[in-house]
Amino acid sequence: MKALIIYRSHYGNTKQVAEEIARQIEASGHEATVHCVRRRVPRPAAFDLVLVGSPTRMARASWRMMRALRRLRWRKIGQKPLAVFDTYGPVPTDPEELKKSEKWLYPGAAGRLQARAKELGLNVYPDVLRCEVQGAKGPLKGGELEKITGFVKGLLASIK
Repeated sequence: MKALIIYRSHYGNTKQVAEEIARQIEASGHEATVHCVRRRVPRPAAFDLVLVGSPTRMARASWRMMRALRRLRWRKIGQKPLAVFDTYGPVPTDPEELKKSEKWLYPGAAGRLQARAKELGLNVYPDVLRCEVQGAKGPLKGGELEKITGFVKGLLASIK
């Protein structure tokens, strides 16, 4: 199986998640191509699985990623599985601050990408991968990369 991982990253955190997803897919014996959405996206017809990811900024996904979803539909991705991921945060530890910040963090880029992909009629994997960053520019919070292993295993098992 060949996977295409398309991402948009501002500070390198989402890119790091995309690269770790690729490593996990390759560790499972499959091929993975990581591609920044700012460059021309390869034809999805050459791939069996597509993953798209964006940082959550101001409660939204990157407009380039939203446009990429439309283009995937136009390029006849068909019923090939599509999964989404994002990075978000930092998440306040104070309960009052967290309540004020929730509207900026949830559902995040992954939730918006997933909803848009469903609206477009794409074959969307039901689970999303969300990785938290420590500061506004990162790095990823400890333990976030380990979540990717379980996500990838579940995704690949659902395809087989």
